[in-house]
Amino acid sequence: MPPTHRPSALATLLCGLALLLTGCSPDTSSATKIPTVVDSHVVQAGNATDISRLSGRVKAAEHTTLSFEIAGKLERVAVDVGDPFDAGEPLATLDDERYRLVAQQRRAEAREAEASLIEKRQDYQRQSSLAEKGYVSDTQLDTARAGLDTAESRHASAVAALELAERDLAQTTLTAPFDGSVSARQAEPSERVAANQAILEVISDREGFEVETSVPETLIDALSTGSNHKVSFPALGGITAPATLTQLGTQPRSSNNYPVILALDEPPKGIRAGMTAEVELSLAGSARDASVLPIPLTALVYDDDQRTHVLRIDEDERLESVEVAVVDIGEGHAKVRGELAPGDRIVARGTEFVDPGQTVSLLGQGPERYN
Repeated sequence: MPPTHRPSALATLLCGLALLLTGCSPDTSSATKIPTVVDSHVVQAGNATDISRLSGRVKAAEHTTLSFEIAGKLERVAVDVGDPFDAGEPLATLDDERYRLVAQQRRAEAREAEASLIEKRQDYQRQSSLAEKGYVSDTQLDTARAGLDTAESRHASAVAALELAERDLAQTTLTAPFDGSVSARQAEPSERVAANQAILEVISDREGFEVETSVPETLIDALSTGSNHKVSFPALGGITAPATLTQLGTQPRSSNNYPVILALDEPPKGIRAGMTAEVELSLAGSARDASVLPIPLTALVYDDDQRTHVLRIDEDERLESVEVAVVDIGEGHAKVRGELAPGDRIVARGTEFVDPGQTVSLLGQGPERYN
């Protein structure tokens, strides 16, 4: 029978020591967890002046469409797109032959009516003189008076017809209503045009330029005529010019946007009608809801139900979820309304790495620690 190997006393002692040491080792899983470092933001009250950026378009402050009041054949258009002109300068003409002939006919009729009036007036004067002497009856005098009245009416009618004919003749020339330039040409020579048909679109040089944009209904109460704003022009290298709000629409366009017109106080060199403009509207703080607070756009957290909240940091640097309603979103910031107040500290970015109830450490405060 082979001999049985028994563990030596030394081996038994070492095994027991190992077990003792293992049982006394600290549990690394229960070690204190280092708080996550977060970038925070202190909520501020809305400024006295807020800025809303909108797109707009430049147009001439004074512009109009020119047309003839009469119909005819377009004989000549003296200007083209971009051409400057002076007030009173002939811009286009119609073939005036027909209107000249009508005016000549009306002049002849007016002279004839005037001659008849003179004759009837002399006849009445004779009849009136004879009636005073008893040589003619009252009936003859009344007949002479009626003849004079008829002649006066015919003469007045002939004079009015002559004035209309001469006016129509003058209307065959389309003249500039102000100093300006041509922005569009919509008819060509030899074309027959109707009365009030657009011939030229012109803009004025004397009133400068304005910018038209539209604002949502939520901003209407924050604007007023006469208020000062800024407009920049991408086509001119982003140059900025001051502008004054001159018109605030009372009827909305599509999507409840209201038209707004701003006059450029100092139009930059090279500006043209039709250019794109970037409008910076300064919104009056007194017209805004004081409960609306600006926060970084990255501070917003969306849950599965698409509700929005932020993570507020309490005095113990523990996170709590605060539901908010988004009022407006701008470039890099959002305006919200909820159970927030100026002075509250919230997680500014990195919200996806932390959860409500978690203790955090503020970036830039206290000893620097790492996860």
